[in-house]
Amino acid sequence: MSVTAGESSQRKLFGVIDLVGPLTLGRALFLVTLGVGIAALEQAFRWPLQMPGHHGLEAMALLVLGRLSCTNPWSATLVGASAAVAAPIMGAEHGVLMPLFYVLPGLVLDLGYRFWPRLASHSLLLLPLLGAIAFASKPITRVLANQLLGMQFGSLRAGPVYPILTHLMFGFLGALAALLVWRVTRKRLQGN
Repeated sequence: MSVTAGESSQRKLFGVIDLVGPLTLGRALFLVTLGVGIAALEQAFRWPLQMPGHHGLEAMALLVLGRLSCTNPWSATLVGASAAVAAPIMGAEHGVLMPLFYVLPGLVLDLGYRFWPRLASHSLLLLPLLGAIAFASKPITRVLANQLLGMQFGSLRAGPVYPILTHLMFGFLGALAALLVWRVTRKRLQGN
């Protein structure tokens, strides 16, 4: 297929922008944008679903996309830290532990990658399971803060089991969605 004036081929375009690579300025800006996206989506969709952890769909999808796109061992943590900085600017008020609730899932995801470096390439279930565990770190931290420091959280009104299970479920689904999108994108780019 010939390229006419004014058009660019996908091969040339994505040859310049690699799907995976080291932490460059451009990739760092991409990761920061993903973090801002997490905070923005959470604020935009503040629906009273009465389901703790429902933001795990978008949060874990963006965290996993950040982790998959960068070879830096702390890329998901950078995405989470960006969300932690952006959230209060956008009006999020989750108390004193709020920054930790954004950073911790990214940190758990990065540590999982550190312990199992070939996690994403071998199984369609392992990365989503890690995403589920990473996102469940939020209610587990709340339970610890409640038990050790006496802090109260509305999501723990009915006890810790329901919030932990819903965070596991939404974290798994968000990570699975990101992995599926990632695999389809990679396959299409390799087919060109």
